[in-house]
Amino acid sequence: MKRCQNKLDILRRSNSGLSYSRLLNRSRLALSFLMASVWLGAGLLPAAAQQGEPVNLLSIAPTPADSGQIAANSPLNIDQAIDKALAVDDAEQPKTNPTIIAGPSDQALDTPTESVETDLPAAATASQTAPIDGLVTNDVYSSAKIGRRNISDVGLAAIGVGNTGNSQLDSLIWRGTSARDAVFLLQKSAIASQSKAVTALAYEVVARQSVPPSGANNVAADLVEARLAFLANGGRSSDLALLAAQLPEAEKWADWRRWLIEHYLMIRDDVAACSIVSRQITQTMDPFWHKSNVICQAVQGKTGGARFAADILAANGVDDPIFFGLVNEVLNNNLTTPTDLAKLDPAKFDSAHIVLMDVANRPIPLEGLAVLPKQMAETVIKLKFLGPDARMVSTFNGLNRGLITHRQAGKLWRSAGQENNDPQLALAQLDGKGDALTTALAWRALDADTQTDRLARVAKAIKAEINGGNGAVMLPLYAELVRNALADEAVAANMRFDDLDVAPKMAFLLAINQPNDTTTLAAFAGNGEALKAAELLRGLSGDAVDTNVISALNMWHILPVLEAAGVAVDEQDWLDLVKNAPVSGQGFAGLPPLLLKAVTAAAEARHVAETVLLANWLLHDVALEKTNPADLAAVIRALDLIGQGGVAKAFAHEIIAAHLMQRLAAMIPDGTQS
Repeated sequence: MKRCQNKLDILRRSNSGLSYSRLLNRSRLALSFLMASVWLGAGLLPAAAQQGEPVNLLSIAPTPADSGQIAANSPLNIDQAIDKALAVDDAEQPKTNPTIIAGPSDQALDTPTESVETDLPAAATASQTAPIDGLVTNDVYSSAKIGRRNISDVGLAAIGVGNTGNSQLDSLIWRGTSARDAVFLLQKSAIASQSKAVTALAYEVVARQSVPPSGANNVAADLVEARLAFLANGGRSSDLALLAAQLPEAEKWADWRRWLIEHYLMIRDDVAACSIVSRQITQTMDPFWHKSNVICQAVQGKTGGARFAADILAANGVDDPIFFGLVNEVLNNNLTTPTDLAKLDPAKFDSAHIVLMDVANRPIPLEGLAVLPKQMAETVIKLKFLGPDARMVSTFNGLNRGLITHRQAGKLWRSAGQENNDPQLALAQLDGKGDALTTALAWRALDADTQTDRLARVAKAIKAEINGGNGAVMLPLYAELVRNALADEAVAANMRFDDLDVAPKMAFLLAINQPNDTTTLAAFAGNGEALKAAELLRGLSGDAVDTNVISALNMWHILPVLEAAGVAVDEQDWLDLVKNAPVSGQGFAGLPPLLLKAVTAAAEARHVAETVLLANWLLHDVALEKTNPADLAAVIRALDLIGQGGVAKAFAHEIIAAHLMQRLAAMIPDGTQS
């Protein structure tokens, strides 16, 4: 973005003997005279500004509320349908309220070298925002000063989220790991692994406030940068906002402060955003902050102030027709629509345009979202006026990253628009493709399908998703469609009598999704394998599995996983089993031996964060069902050694479910009818 140039810039570069302060005072005095002309002379300054006269942006204070308020039913209204779609029952997903620890930990390993300044006004703190739909909120406690100018190195390294929800993690997770090693691990493991459980644990480790690793004062900035990059790669906007709000006010962190403002504006936390913007516009002439001021004036209903600030930007040479067109649209309450906006290339959009489009109730196209950085993944979900395709893709991305639940995803997809593709066409597009849009379109089409044979199409769709690598993500959503379809008596009768030969497959799908729901499974014909699959998965929580179940499913290859998870297997005459059961080779890929050894060594030394990050790195590129179960068992034991027994069980469940999904896909022949 081109920096504004005006008379003050020229004076700054002058080699004359006048001091900067004297020049600034003279500039402000001159502008004060012009400002008086505005209010006494019926708006002369904006007219002069429109004629190209540069204006000193630094002397323009935030404009107070005026009589030109934007109507209560203006584009500022938040789309209630999205809030409702994202609502989650408390019993399903408790809402969290993560705390912020602004200063260095009491247990810090190094002595701070500088004091923390907290003399900024309370208005500089981020406000608390009501939780939306069970998503992690961006609440920042009022004690955390956003504009701190100095902070000790060890204090900087100690910033984080006070409560990430995992009670098994304490503040000493970095014990035994040096700061330089921590930076290395953060950089290498900043990827999504094949295990949702391990990846979620890694994000908690990186985000939480804890005692910094030893030597953190020497590489504090590098350590924080690596943590931010790790969370950004996963689109963890909420955690990023909490950390960015604690960064010192220094040039090094300027990009993150800008991102924080964009995040606040997109989630409609105007108080948090505008309190920061109001200070910044008195300290800098950077167009970013003055554009943000225009948006703040608009969303706060200060129409006159927004117009005046926009005029000043234009007078200082800011060339952004999309921005000014959208500002005009917002300030006119959508009464006029700039005809040239529809002709502009969405690739030229930036974050300010996206914010203004949302405020103006203008649907944001999928192409427009492409300009947003990956750390906006969670933020984007909360935009109210996404276009249908953008809503479907952003929802899938959020679901795939673990940012929203399956129930939320289903509600958001249903609210994405009224049009539904023909189920057969949607399936044809899905076949062989695993991209977000075709996945969402296929699910929506089948969700709207009311034909009695629709579960045959569900079978084909889930097979395509499993083969495309989206099985674990989409199976719960398709299980929801199956349960909804059973409310139709004609469909339920087909499943009871197996008229379409689909019942065994649908029962197997439901068994993987909810193995405890034996009542529903009992309503399907041909449910024998499904009941055994459900019993196998229940054994993980019950700590015992009947070997007859393993034998019936021919899943002896998962024995190492069951044993590592602490699941008891009946004593057998193994030689007798070998004599009577077919023994077939299994072609599995091994995990990198050196990296696997590093995981187990770190776990044995009880290096918690180190173990988690190494495990996340280890599991990044090989599908669980294709990985040697003995290697995966070693990871399960490592997680258990560092006190993450719950995650270890969840990981074991993921492994067994991955194998069962492959079995499900093999049960479903190619073609619409199974």
